[in-house]
Amino acid sequence: MENQLSTLIEGEPPKSATKVVADVLDKNTKKNQFLQNVSIQTAQRMFDLQNVEAKLEVEKRANAELRSIVNKQREQMADLSKQVQETEQARIKNQEENKKKQAELEAKLELLLGQNRAS
Repeated sequence: MENQLSTLIEGEPPKSATKVVADVLDKNTKKNQFLQNVSIQTAQRMFDLQNVEAKLEVEKRANAELRSIVNKQREQMADLSKQVQETEQARIKNQEENKKKQAELEAKLELLLGQNRAS
């Protein structure tokens, strides 16, 4: 027990005496009821449970915010995709109209050139 209490792991806070006792009792007994009977571990577990619940709530909020951001981005992408599609259709229509005008102008030019040659 003393070895566990004095051993420090980098990046982690030191273990409390209650935690060390709980770990040793868990390893050495089949049913560890001592700390619960003296109401030490129950309080610690409740505290740990509250911390976990608080962290879970924070994660849920962050997750909801991220989902909201993703949904907005999807909507924006859909709008942009629609705009691109409309622009592409307008470009194709414009291109077809220009081809028709070009063909009409070429036909008129041929007609004029043909009349010039005949004269």
